Amino acid sequence: MNYSQPFSISRKSFASRLASALAFSMQIPDGTHLVAVLGEGDESSNLAALTHWVENEMWLMDDEALQDPLPHLLNNLERLLHSAQEDFA
Repeated sequence: MNYSQPFSISRKSFASRLASALAFSMQIPDGTHLVAVLGEGDESSNLAALTHWVENEMWLMDDEALQDPLPHLLNNLERLLHSAQEDFA
């Protein structure tokens, strides 16, 4: 195996891994209660909706943010969920 080749995964796979990390760090439970906030509304789970949201956020990021997207995503997700919580209160 040639270890000098850069590691490459698909954008969708990368978004899925980032979504899993965000769900873990923010303790987002299984279920569907965030589908309307994060997704298109037809996702089957919070994680699927979060993955959709991450994919969209990644398209908006500049190259520098894409080098280490997790802090940017975490900040935006916290703001979005806080805003949604205020809207439902």
